Amino acid sequence: KNSNPVMCLSWTPGGRRLLTGNQEGEFTLWDGVNFSFELIMSAHDNSFRCMAWSHNHNYLLTSDAGGNIKYWSPSIAPVQSLDSHNQQPIHALSFSPSDTKFVSCGDDATVRVWDWAARTEERVLEGHGWDVKCVQWHPRSSVICSGSKDNLVKLWDPRSGSSLSTLYGHKNTVTKVAWNDNGNWLLTASRDQLIKLYDIRAMRELCSLKGHHKEVTSIAWHPLYESVFASGGMDGTLLYWNIGPKGSEDGPAARVPFAHDMAIWDMKWHPAGHMLATGSNDRQTKFWARNRPGTAVADDDDDDEEASEIHQDEMELGNHVGIVIGKRGATIISMQRATGTKMYVDQARRTLHIEGTLKQIAAVKKRVGALLDRVQSDSEQRQHQGS
Repeated sequence: KNSNPVMCLSWTPGGRRLLTGNQEGEFTLWDGVNFSFELIMSAHDNSFRCMAWSHNHNYLLTSDAGGNIKYWSPSIAPVQSLDSHNQQPIHALSFSPSDTKFVSCGDDATVRVWDWAARTEERVLEGHGWDVKCVQWHPRSSVICSGSKDNLVKLWDPRSGSSLSTLYGHKNTVTKVAWNDNGNWLLTASRDQLIKLYDIRAMRELCSLKGHHKEVTSIAWHPLYESVFASGGMDGTLLYWNIGPKGSEDGPAARVPFAHDMAIWDMKWHPAGHMLATGSNDRQTKFWARNRPGTAVADDDDDDEEASEIHQDEMELGNHVGIVIGKRGATIISMQRATGTKMYVDQARRTLHIEGTLKQIAAVKKRVGALLDRVQSDSEQRQHQGS
């Protein structure tokens, strides 16, 4: 339904509806029960960047790519608008445990602490050497965590404005940070394709999780199960993790390789924990639920493992390259969505490259074959009529 990339999303308190923010600065409201479209309305002049509810569910905060922060009531009525961060994008917002303060971070390399009621900036936390991409207030303490393009994760004391500690675990931009509700674990995700878990009590890294083959763009702890979280990547891969005492030695518990066609910018669990919503650069919002109890998960059996193995194949297109690509790539994109494969056309060699399971590749070949046959018979008919 969205004709623009979905930049951020959030369940309304209670999980009755899902609210998404797109690149045009519009809110879209979806029914969280039967997944139908409800409403679209203009909210920001620039692309959405973040949305966060207060802990008491009385207010919603949103930010955009032009340095604007807006307050909204639960009925999504605008309450207040603030400009900050030198008109630079504001990537993240987070409330303090008491909801009296909130924190923002932006591409001006600063983290800023705000007084909620007075709607004024209280303190500027400076220490990062580049754009600050993510920030989150500790669920119970006066500690703020931020991650930046300078590859660093910093912990701050919001009262004094001083940096408490710096974590040097990542080798590329830190894209997301997330506190576990237990208050002891901190999850960090990065463009170096790693997710790291830290125990803040001992200030040590518990584990480094490898599963993504492209940068990690979103993470979300499960609201009920302490050790479970989901993560999304730049290539549209969705991973589900369950970490034990030694991390996740066998990699992710479940993997959805082509969950989206492009980067998953945001993901949020339903408050009841039975469903996950993801928003992507491919302009789609998707809802995910686990398999019904009793049905086999694809990774359970060796036969299934073989069936889910990714293969590569190619197909000759001859003079019909443009037809398979379609107008602005529409044909190839819809075919990828329908079959769950990755495809691209080598125009020089006039071949279609397909990446997916054997079953998926067979489905693609059947579809493309049918399309080419149809084109062939159409052109033959025209020739026949012309003669």
